[in-house]
Amino acid sequence: MIRRSRALLPAAAILLACAVAQPAAADDASRSGPAIVRPVSGTSPLPAGCGLPPADGYTLNPNAEVLPMLARDPNRPWHLVTVFQQDRWNRYGSNGAVTAVSDDYGKTWRRSENLPAFSRCNGGTAANGGDYDVTTDNWVTVTPSGAAVAASFSLSRTGEVTAILVSRSADGGRHWDAPVTLQRDDNPRFFNDRPSVTADPYHPGVVYAVWDRIDSTEESWVQPIYLAKSTDDGRTWTTSKVYDVPANSGVIGTQLVPLADGTLLIGMHHETDTDGATQVIRSTDGGRTWSAPTLNVPAPLAVGPRIPDPDNSGDPLRNASLPLLAAQPGTQVVNAVWQSQDSDGTFHVAYSRSTNGGKTWSSPVRVDKTPTGSAAVPVVAASRTGTVAVTYYDFRNNTPDPATLPTDVWAVTCATDCTRSGAWSEQHIEGPFDARKVPATSVGRLVGDYTGLVSVGGNAFTAVYGVATGDAANPVDVHSALFSG
Repeated sequence: MIRRSRALLPAAAILLACAVAQPAAADDASRSGPAIVRPVSGTSPLPAGCGLPPADGYTLNPNAEVLPMLARDPNRPWHLVTVFQQDRWNRYGSNGAVTAVSDDYGKTWRRSENLPAFSRCNGGTAANGGDYDVTTDNWVTVTPSGAAVAASFSLSRTGEVTAILVSRSADGGRHWDAPVTLQRDDNPRFFNDRPSVTADPYHPGVVYAVWDRIDSTEESWVQPIYLAKSTDDGRTWTTSKVYDVPANSGVIGTQLVPLADGTLLIGMHHETDTDGATQVIRSTDGGRTWSAPTLNVPAPLAVGPRIPDPDNSGDPLRNASLPLLAAQPGTQVVNAVWQSQDSDGTFHVAYSRSTNGGKTWSSPVRVDKTPTGSAAVPVVAASRTGTVAVTYYDFRNNTPDPATLPTDVWAVTCATDCTRSGAWSEQHIEGPFDARKVPATSVGRLVGDYTGLVSVGGNAFTAVYGVATGDAANPVDVHSALFSG
């Protein structure tokens, strides 16, 4: 069964500021040169003493921020919204989620005036629908009206109560409404997991959320896809199961991408008891029915093997990276990335492209430039002009000392002929930092299950990602980087 746990990020007075003087326009940012980077630092903004105390098997990592997601206003590319987990537990999420906004392509950030009430530490109560111990797997999107919609997998500490929530911000992430419950289960037979939320840029007012929901008995298990749809800009929602799978199989990491002709795609990881695959399915009727997978390629299991440790230290890195899609706006071109595994056990970034709205896909190619060892946690974004960017972590700067694991953030970009490995060029974003200082989970150190990456105009991109600080009192921060393709 694909049951897992995850993490998030912080924001003191949230300075998610990108270093050096930034250009006033994204086109200026498209100039060549090193990435413009500034770390997000500061202690947790959550109320002192909030959340449950540590218990047997549960360890809190105060001031640790992980799993950032990033969204861009489709009509104002300078306006960005990020959400991340704050104060990460070793299992089943974080005490709270933090949101922040930028109005200069990610050059400077400020924390929202209030936070979405996804947990008690976020101000959740039984009255406002946020009465949960922890939150995880947060996602965010911005609609054509400029409203932001954030999603949460909220749950009890033991995972016996699970729910998928969304919260709307009419002013683009500055103030958040009380959450809406899309699905809640207090029967341990069911386990909701890993939501994503997507505004349809071609149909104003339409927003989609997708997630998986485990149904397990002593005899078998199944993990189908659920979809919630809003037609009033994220205010109200309808929920239904939309894609089923055979017994003893399931999907996770679902992400819905709308295309200009009305086609909907869902990228996902499919898994049985013995193997896994990256898949994409299509709908041409608004999500009522879905095709068989049009992309279906082998991929590592979602919760194992671990990311290969170059030191064989016995302190492994968690493997929970899942496939992601990015469509070139206004076209039928869709880009897919996922974590592949070579015969020697190392992980790499696999890429495939569809030019016909997901009907067919190019043969997968490796696009990371990691010289030795693994590249991990790939994410993808595409610009209106067709430039594609992918970011990832790797360990090429590792040293002989097994007590440390120097880790760097990299980006590869491509403008033409992207189905050819040699068409991609690499640049260093940040690092190294010591990945042995990021929070431990039950399945390894949490470098990240995903990070955030968006196009901000021209061939410029903004990324948000987690790094270890080396400060035990503030072990992980979210950083922001602006770079050009």
